[in-house]
Amino acid sequence: MTSCTAKPSAQSGDQEKDMTIEAKGKITKIENGKDGYMATIQDADGKEYVATISIVNLQKSGSTYKRYEVGDSIYVKGPSWKDDQGKVYIKAEQLKQ
Repeated sequence: MTSCTAKPSAQSGDQEKDMTIEAKGKITKIENGKDGYMATIQDADGKEYVATISIVNLQKSGSTYKRYEVGDSIYVKGPSWKDDQGKVYIKAEQLKQ
């Protein structure tokens, strides 16, 4: 979903940009895209993550695409990066409810 993903910060190092992380929480916002959607997830500590949930990315990693809604609990795992404002983005390669 290149049409709705943020660019990685030019200041972030390769190690930070390519770090795989996991996030589990409730979906607070959904932005629809061309081949999936972006879900803002808030974990139990109140930290927010923006997960790109794409049919293509999930198929490449052997996972199954599923459509979630605001209020659903979700688990995502994948490579992450931060933008210039410190917002954490995850390219979902694993997805569970």
